[in-house]
Amino acid sequence: MRIDLNPQISAILKAQVAEGLFDTVEDAISAAVLGGPLVESQDLSWAIPYLAEADEDIEQGRTYSHQEAFAEVTHKTRGR
Repeated sequence: MRIDLNPQISAILKAQVAEGLFDTVEDAISAAVLGGPLVESQDLSWAIPYLAEADEDIEQGRTYSHQEAFAEVTHKTRGR
C-alpha cells in the first residue's frame, strides 16, 4: 500500500527516526495508528509519584472540571 504524506508530517516522522525514537518511518506510523508507546523500552518510572499524588487528589475530591483546567491554563499562558 502506498500512502502519500504531506511534507510537514513526513519531516516530523523522519526527524523522529533520526532522533532514535523509532527504527523506521513505518514504525512511527504504526505507533501513531495503534496508539503504541513512543519507545517500547521507555522508562516511565519517574511518573509513579505524580500518578500517586493524582490518585490521592482524586480520592480527596481535589479535582477540576475540564472547563476549570482549561481556563487556568489559558489564564497562565496569556500572562506570559
